[in-house]
Parts: sequence; structure tokens; C-alpha cells
Amino acid sequence: MSTRFLGSLATSCRVFFGLLLEWATIQQLNAYEYGSFLVMLGSVPVVIGVAWGTIIYSVRSFSDKTNLPEWAQPVLDGLTALNIDLSVDAIAIRLGMWDWGGGLDYQYFGVPYNNFWAWFWVVFSFSASLRLLSKLPSFWGRWFFPAGAIFCGTTGVLITNELITNIPNELIHYATIIAVLGSALLLILVLRPEVSTQPQATFVFLVPLGFHAYFLIAGLVSSAILDPPFLLVVSIVMCIIAL
Repeated sequence: MSTRFLGSLATSCRVFFGLLLEWATIQQLNAYEYGSFLVMLGSVPVVIGVAWGTIIYSVRSFSDKTNLPEWAQPVLDGLTALNIDLSVDAIAIRLGMWDWGGGLDYQYFGVPYNNFWAWFWVVFSFSASLRLLSKLPSFWGRWFFPAGAIFCGTTGVLITNELITNIPNELIHYATIIAVLGSALLLILVLRPEVSTQPQATFVFLVPLGFHAYFLIAGLVSSAILDPPFLLVVSIVMCIIAL
């Protein structure tokens, strides 16, 4: 089986996972809705699936080049993806791309804190599943791991969604989010990953910087990023961290 075919299969797998998890999350929580996009599959824009696939490919390619143990790489993947969303989501809702329904002053500039919990688990679940299932021997490793990763990744996201939304006590609810994301960050800081000196594909660096640059420029042109002005600071800081 050619490497090119396996690469295409993995790419299609990531995009389909992005579309499926968005549809499943909307059905499960009904917490947000998308605006009008050129190509939609039901309530989900196709470009959102492509964006998820692109982000997951980029962060996994980056963590593969570090000296982190493989079990810790999905944690770094989730945190790296979260860096993108910390600036992108708040600007996107001001551009009308999607709506959380709580107004622009709700929690994190109009974005629920639950969303950052979800972003981490989306990338972590799929990345961990893909890495684990790809180790299956021969035939199963080649053919089962894409479908298996989609199933396991989506299931992981739905379970963590259910977990966080069913914590009735508000203090415990937000303490859980802080504890999980804080522990993930602490783990990576303790492990102190170093990046391989081997040259990486330009694409790996262009993805996070491309997302930040697009929304930074779109936010400035539309003035959306100045509502409030601190969003501009957040966007620049996240861009520097990504770089």
C-alpha cells in the first residue's frame, strides 16, 4: 500500500472526524449554531471539518518532532490547538461565523469556558486514538485505525461533553476545567519538550500562524477585534506563543 494513499486516507479521516464531531456535539448540546457558509452539510459548514483536519494534522506533526514520550504527545496536541482557539473563537463570533447565544460579554468575550475544555478533548481524544490504533498489526493497523480513531475520538468528545455539562455545582464545574487544563499544561512544562533539530515542513508552522494572522487581520479590518480592545492583546500574545 503506497504511503501517498495512506496519507490521503488519514487526511480524509481527520476531515470526516471534524464534521462528525461538530454534528454530534450540536445534536448533543445544542449550545451553538453556525452562520451562513458557502457549503454546508446540514448544520455544519464543510470548511469547519477541513479546519479541524488541518489543525489536528499540524499539531500532531509538530509533537512528533519533539522528544516527548508518545503517551504525552496528545496532551501537547490538545494544548497547541487550544492556543489557536483562545484568540480565534472570540473574533469569529464577532464576525458572525457562529453564535454561542450568550452575548459578546458572556464569560470569555462571549465564548463559554466549556468550549476550551471541549477543544482540548477533541484534539486529545482523536490524536491519542490515532496513535494507539495505528500500532495494530499489519492489516488491522492499516485499515482499522482511521475508522477506529473516528469512533474513539468522537466517543471521547461526547463523554467529556456529558461529564462537564452534568456537574451541577458551578464551583466544581469550573474547578474541573481549570484542573484538567492546568494539569495538562503543568505536565508539559515538567517534561520540557525539545524540538528536533531536523527541518520541519513549512505547513506545520503556517497552520497556527495562518489562523492567527487571518483572524487578526479580519478582526482589525472589521474592527471586531477592538470590541473590547483587550482582544487585540490576546490575539497578539497567542500569535507570539504559537510562533
